[in-house]
Amino acid sequence: MLGICENSEEKNLGDTTIPEGTICVALAHVLHRDAEVFPNPEKFNPDRFLPENSLNRNPNAYIPFSAGPRNCIGQKLSMMEQIIVISTILRNYTIESLDQRDRVLPALTFVITSSRPIRIRIRPRSSKMA
Repeated sequence: MLGICENSEEKNLGDTTIPEGTICVALAHVLHRDAEVFPNPEKFNPDRFLPENSLNRNPNAYIPFSAGPRNCIGQKLSMMEQIIVISTILRNYTIESLDQRDRVLPALTFVITSSRPIRIRIRPRSSKMA
């Protein structure tokens, strides 16, 4: 879940009117799997986040750290740490899933986790990348 708020005034969202006082909930799990914004949302495709593929996308279509003035203060540090750790691992190892995609079921809590352990195999690369 991303956020809960009470609508302070009547708003129109497309053809829908949201009355004042309506409780609104933003669900990141649903937002990040909108097929109109992210074609084939369940397919692993990191290229969808390249700058040239994000040009016409609303900047709030993917918000893993929330958005606005109260978003996560650790976002920039987290992103840098992820780049360093993931690139180091992928330079030195190959990683493969031991389970089919349909066996990895999300558990919807405050953050999305797996409902069961995700089994992977990690193997050293035969030649180290520079």
